[in-house]
Amino acid sequence: MQCLIVDAYSTGRFLPAALAELGVKCVHVQSAPTLPYYLLRTFPEDAFTECLVHDGDLEALLDAVRPAAPAFVLPGNESGVDLADTLARRLGLPGNAPDERRVRRDKYDMAMAVRAHGLRAPDTLRTSRFDTALGWARAHGRWPLVVKPADSAGTDNVFFCADPVELCTSFGHILSSSNVQGNRNKTVVLQERLTGTEYFANTVSVDGRHHIAEIWRYHKRRGRSGAAIYDYEEPLTAHDPAAAALAPYLLGVLDALGVRWGPAHSEVMLTAEGPVLIETGARLAGSILPHVVSRCFGTNHVELTALAGSDPAAFAARTAVPAEPRTGLRYVSLISPFAGRLTSLDGFERLRELPSYADHHLGVRAGDFLSPTVDSATSPGVCYLLHEDERQIETDYRRLRALELQETGGLYEVVRER
Repeated sequence: MQCLIVDAYSTGRFLPAALAELGVKCVHVQSAPTLPYYLLRTFPEDAFTECLVHDGDLEALLDAVRPAAPAFVLPGNESGVDLADTLARRLGLPGNAPDERRVRRDKYDMAMAVRAHGLRAPDTLRTSRFDTALGWARAHGRWPLVVKPADSAGTDNVFFCADPVELCTSFGHILSSSNVQGNRNKTVVLQERLTGTEYFANTVSVDGRHHIAEIWRYHKRRGRSGAAIYDYEEPLTAHDPAAAALAPYLLGVLDALGVRWGPAHSEVMLTAEGPVLIETGARLAGSILPHVVSRCFGTNHVELTALAGSDPAAFAARTAVPAEPRTGLRYVSLISPFAGRLTSLDGFERLRELPSYADHHLGVRAGDFLSPTVDSATSPGVCYLLHEDERQIETDYRRLRALELQETGGLYEVVRER
């Protein structure tokens, strides 16, 4: 059996190994001739029988992939979602219908689709005109507002604007920049600032039947710029009251957005009035280490996605009983207080001394310039803490944060800016 993976970057780089365990070979398709370097540098080229690049000629790409007789298509990253849907449709394979209404990519269309399905979504405006944005903000009458690109992912160019001046600055910055996929931002989305506790859920769908693999609770802190930055995340048990409140809403959101096949990653705010969607991506969760998640749950988002594509019946049997956390687990985002050139990565090896240390992943290399962390893009990496004793995890977490603040003998070995 063969599979097409479109843009096997970020977490998608783990898909070929998970599929190989199931006897599936993979052909890789890069969705565009050029993609941001940070995506390409972890690409597992040796894991594929063939690597193709889509240059815009869809018919030529279809002619190139047909000899492999793929049985299914998977997106490996947000940048590959649209092309994966198109290839699946044109090859007559299972997949989500091509997103012609942009409900799975454009944040405004996403909110409108969820609302049309009878579910709550944030008050939202999409525009390229600042006067329209300012008029909407004044009519909305509640600050701060969330301002972000219409098509992006993560915390890319997400601003929390407390007044018209901050709105003007953020609006201009977004329209003069590109999103994380490298595409120029053409419109800006304004949304109400939701209050409550934020969660994310990883799901896998087969023919419109959705399985919730994991639900995690976010913990954030306020950064130097005043915006929230990721601190740490912890998984919920199925018996957690928040999970019970979120689950039916999440399933409805997936239906509203036309997610019928494959993975999805959804972020939801649980407010006093109930759950409200922040956004959904029809792809794997980003920046996870699947083998660590499996130590907690016995499985992971990547493994379940591979199984659903290659053997839907086995996937249904495997997921008949939801997986429960077997031990304590905390996903800690590294938060750098320093600016300077990284002279070495040796400091990060001190993480291994923590009793609950499970693994870590860095998005920086020796010689890179390290900026103070203000969002997910400026976080140097992540560290997983896993232990049966929650108190040990908390102790190690505090030790990790203390190491981050040490100018010498800590995590960050940098030549400071003057």
